[in-house]
Parts: sequence; structure tokens; C-alpha cells
Amino acid sequence: MLANVTLLAADRDLTDDLIISRILLGKREYYEILVRRYNSLFYKTARGILSKEEDIEDVMQEAYIRGFEKLHQFRKEARFSTWLGRILINCALQHLNKMNKKHYVSIDALKNEDLERLKDETSITDNTQDVGENLKKALESAISHLPSKYRVVFILREIELISVADTAAMLDISEDNVKIRLHRAKNLLKDMLKTQASALDIFALHASRCALIAERVMSYINSRTMYPFGNVSRNPLVF
Repeated sequence: MLANVTLLAADRDLTDDLIISRILLGKREYYEILVRRYNSLFYKTARGILSKEEDIEDVMQEAYIRGFEKLHQFRKEARFSTWLGRILINCALQHLNKMNKKHYVSIDALKNEDLERLKDETSITDNTQDVGENLKKALESAISHLPSKYRVVFILREIELISVADTAAMLDISEDNVKIRLHRAKNLLKDMLKTQASALDIFALHASRCALIAERVMSYINSRTMYPFGNVSRNPLVF
């Protein structure tokens, strides 16, 4: 484990490209910097598709491991966070398929405005008393009840402040669709929202859970992964 890995993850002078180049030279311990750097983003992204905490953590770990296995394929045509974000979203959708085999879900389904194969969730409950007592919890609950295609866009754009272009790339939809879905999400939420979502720490991934996810990912990589890249054990995750 690297010393001061939390500080390194926060150091934007230590770019993703530099970290990746060191990993590809054999310094796999540097991958933990990327895991910790993007844990919050990917937790919230997965939270836009899945609801159960254990499912979210499993999907995050699987995405990080797949990303490590395919790191040699990263061509820098997009940001690393966008590239790995696409892997995460595919992992989340695959997990959703396993849980609900009757309704097949693919990334193409997220491009479908109807999303007939994804059951839209119930309407936002108008509970102004809860909003007054605990705005953060009320906002999280409201976001959770958005249909998936709106929820994931709202989280990426308004909570994680991901650009329109990067959000479109991660979801494989047009930038116009990103704007339309964000507008629709805000309309669904506006009766409950009293302050901007960006001012709140929504769906926070606490430091202890962030560290645990990083520890599990690195433990798996260090115990099962062999160089060169691409020659990786496909044993099931067991922690």
C-alpha cells in the first residue's frame, strides 16, 4: 500500500495519465490512487441505477477490477473517469439483469425514452414536513424515486458536476438528450427542492467505506492478477 494514498488521490497535479503510465510499468499499487480518487463519483453513478448498498459496492469492485484488467486498452480518447464510468454502468446493468431476468436491460435501454423494459419507479412523494426536518434525506429519497434514466443524469450533472459531454459519453446518448433528461428531472424534483443540490453532500460515500472498497479491490488485484495485462484470472470475487 502506498503511503499517503488519500493525499495522492486528492493531488490533481498527479494526473490520471501519469498514474496509469506507472501502473502499466508494473507499479500496480498506484491503482489504489485511482480507486480512491473516483470512489465517490462511481458510488453515486451506481446509485443512479441500483438501490441496495451491497449491490452498489459489488458492482464498483467488479468495475475497478475490469478496468485494471483492460487498462492496457485505454487509449486516452476520453477521460479515464469517462472510460471507467462506462465499464461501471455496464457492470451495474448486468447486475440489474441478473436480479430481474424478466426485464432485460442494456445500455441501449438507457437511450430509449420510453424505457418500457425498466419499470419507472413511483412518483415523488410530496412531504414538505420531511423536507423541513431533514432536507438532505428528503432530497436523497426524491432522487431515488426518479426513473433511472433521469436519476443517473441528475446525479452525474448536478451532484458530481460532470460535464454534458462526459455525461453523454458515459451513457452513450446525445448531449441534447442529457439536457432534456436533466430538465425533466428538475421538473420532477422542483416541488421538493428548496436549495441547489450542489450545496449538499448527497449520497456521501464515507471515508471508512471508501477505504474498504479500495482495500478489497487491491487485495484481489494483488492476489489474483498476473502481468502482462490481459492475462488475468477470472475467478469469482470472494472477499
